Amino acid sequence: MGLFSRRKKGDSVPKTDDCSVRYRECDSDRRTGSGSRKVFLVPPVNGLPDREKFMDGIFDDSCMGMMMNSDTKFPANDWYELSAGRGNCDAQFNLAFNLEHGIGAQRDVVKAVEWYTKAAAGGNFKAYYCLGCIYAADSELADLEKSYDCFSRASTEGISRASYLLYVMYMKGMGLDEPNTYLAIKCLKQAAEEKDPAALYAMGQLSLYGSEYVDRSGDRAWKYFEESSLLGCVPAMTAVGVMLCFGLGGKNPNRNVAYSTLMAASNSGDMTASNALGLMHLYSMTQSCSPKKSEDLFRISAAAGDGSALNNLAVIQYFGMDGKDDAAENFRKASENGSVHAAENAVSISSGEPMACELDCGYISLSLIMDEEHVKKIKEHA
Repeated sequence: MGLFSRRKKGDSVPKTDDCSVRYRECDSDRRTGSGSRKVFLVPPVNGLPDREKFMDGIFDDSCMGMMMNSDTKFPANDWYELSAGRGNCDAQFNLAFNLEHGIGAQRDVVKAVEWYTKAAAGGNFKAYYCLGCIYAADSELADLEKSYDCFSRASTEGISRASYLLYVMYMKGMGLDEPNTYLAIKCLKQAAEEKDPAALYAMGQLSLYGSEYVDRSGDRAWKYFEESSLLGCVPAMTAVGVMLCFGLGGKNPNRNVAYSTLMAASNSGDMTASNALGLMHLYSMTQSCSPKKSEDLFRISAAAGDGSALNNLAVIQYFGMDGKDDAAENFRKASENGSVHAAENAVSISSGEPMACELDCGYISLSLIMDEEHVKKIKEHA
């Protein structure tokens, strides 16, 4: 039913703010920014803080150009400030956020803290989280005691990322005499229960091998990684792909799913996933062995500083791509960047011992010996 359709007897008269929303969401006979503006303006100019805060939605909207005329005199932050000054905690939070990040205003973290503090006192608990971040990291306003307090308040109100950051702080012992592993894991488990992707990923890492306060369980590690990956955590996608590729954590290998998962992670910028894809191509874990594709993937990952990928690239170079001199230099660089096998592989240039490729995810480390079959395939594709 259009906004101007005939009302039946007994129907209530639409409220002004409902009308404005229907204009914006195209639930009227035609979308009209000017109509939306006119109806929105009625409650704000009469001093209703909630509607003043609502007005900013038009200005902050990505379709602002369509929605508002160029002669509009009230930018979003002006409406935020007007509503914030009358006690609307959501407007106070939004104004603080824009001031913190310099959105539509000169960046002013001090003023942002003032508005965040008011928003938090008024019941906007996201403000506690933002205050915690500022007090933890801002070079001028750093106050770890306040940061712990703000994150704790936000965590109590169910903001999972606050619980996760408490885990990080307790684990590192930030502002403490020493790390507090017990409180760290307690906060991590809470964040994971609240489905924070980073917390689920961290619980997967700890569960894979077991740690203090976390029992070892490949099955639970898999579930944590899988749930985290489905929530968009890219490193968790890599973990799922690696586990499926090599049959880790009690999972049967499924290389088709592994490949697609690692490809998604690689396309999202995870260089460990690119290295893993290179190994799949090199060791015939895809439909065919392709040293050239492996080389390209190793180069991408190595360029981002992955020592393991640089070691793998050097192995391919030694057996046929670019020669021994380039291989020796890259083995040296790979060793300096944390490669486990690069130094041994460099010695193998003269000793003739088998070389090894490697994959290092930080929590999963794998070594793959370069046997004669794969050496032959590299030379064939050189």
